Amino acid sequence: MTGIDRSDVQALILVPYKRPISRHLLFSIDRAEGARRFVAALLPHITFGTSDDETKPLLNLSMTWQGLLKLGAFDALGGPHAAEQAFPWHFKERPDPDSLRIAGPSSPETWWNGNFDGDDIHLILHVYANADAEIEARTAAVRAAAAENGLTELLPTRTDEAITGRALTGRQLHFGYQDGISHPDVNWDDLLDRPDLLPKGMFVIDEWLEEHQSFPRDPPFRNFVRNGSYMAFVWIYQDVATFRRFLRETGPVLRPDLSSAAAQEWLAAKLMGRWRSGAPLAATPEVDDQDRAMENDFSYGQDKIGTRCPFAAHIRIVNGRDQPLNAANRAMFPGGFPRVLRRGTPYGAELKGEDDDGMDRGVVGMFLCANLNQQFYSLTRWMGKTDFSDVYTDTRGQDPLTGERAFPHSSSEFEIPMANGIPLKLRGLPQFIRLQGVALCLLPSASTLRDLARN
Repeated sequence: MTGIDRSDVQALILVPYKRPISRHLLFSIDRAEGARRFVAALLPHITFGTSDDETKPLLNLSMTWQGLLKLGAFDALGGPHAAEQAFPWHFKERPDPDSLRIAGPSSPETWWNGNFDGDDIHLILHVYANADAEIEARTAAVRAAAAENGLTELLPTRTDEAITGRALTGRQLHFGYQDGISHPDVNWDDLLDRPDLLPKGMFVIDEWLEEHQSFPRDPPFRNFVRNGSYMAFVWIYQDVATFRRFLRETGPVLRPDLSSAAAQEWLAAKLMGRWRSGAPLAATPEVDDQDRAMENDFSYGQDKIGTRCPFAAHIRIVNGRDQPLNAANRAMFPGGFPRVLRRGTPYGAELKGEDDDGMDRGVVGMFLCANLNQQFYSLTRWMGKTDFSDVYTDTRGQDPLTGERAFPHSSSEFEIPMANGIPLKLRGLPQFIRLQGVALCLLPSASTLRDLARN
């Protein structure tokens, strides 16, 4: 393996963006010829490599399986049937409710506010900017190119608008937690003296690893996906009012020895595995320490019974670090927990108080990897059913923040181990989030986009 050619890779894969405003424009293709002209028009503006210019807007382009077919992407590569045989099911098929561990209000039939069918999503343009004027100007240019080339914009919100993300205070999300702390460190340059870095083949397609195998495996389709990444685009509603009421009503009951405010923060930390400042419970379990807010160098080896950080806390499920997997999952993931690159921003206005104002708010999440099934879907399965490690006594348990309580046979309990040996058990956890849409995409390389634009 050799170091990655950054000029061929969309920058969204390589670096987390720091622009405070984002917009995600969904399009449906009518004619392949028009879609190719659209790609050609946008190509000079798509951001590749690692951008050093922190002032200009950024633009990235992702495509669904249906979009690639509509675009005629495989016509010169053996045709759609040959592509069908080469590409993996977890990219080609609709998002899998069982792997997502969803049911009820998060079911696919409720997605996109019923404004269109998920198969109608063919292209997504991801726009990032520092100011409203910049995002509006770039949005107008994209929409003009789409209209000129016969693409139809799909408007998913209840107000018939594009999904627009906007940073709150600092790195804060709507539930009050700080985001953007833990990002995998990737060995993009194949440095032999850096075993601490994750191999780039976990995140860009075509690096054939023993685990996290990427597909297609053979030319010409392997060449088509090279230097690209699969992406799960996930639109998540967060019920902030319910979450705040839950903390206020439950925290003081669990910790009557603390003030109400301190008890609420303690409970919020136990649910996440970090204090809302970002400080990890594994490092500072009793009190928040904002000086440790960005700390990421910790493990759970000294917390084998979960008294510092509960086993089912969100960050301990999605990145258990040195926590052992069970035998079946150790065989599948010999290197430990599967990882994804997380990108995204909050959307919607900040809620004042704990009375629901009826406004839509939450998180736009983009999860990048080389194998959607082994990486993204494994994590969603584990968030919805804690049966992946022998440390869990409740194998029907869920991530307390992201779990879908309506999923069949799931448990809505959350156990907080205590130093006295008597755990606190929360029963009947409320539903805090709802999926509003999931699209499985490919972020193609510059080489592939140039080929698509030429044909």
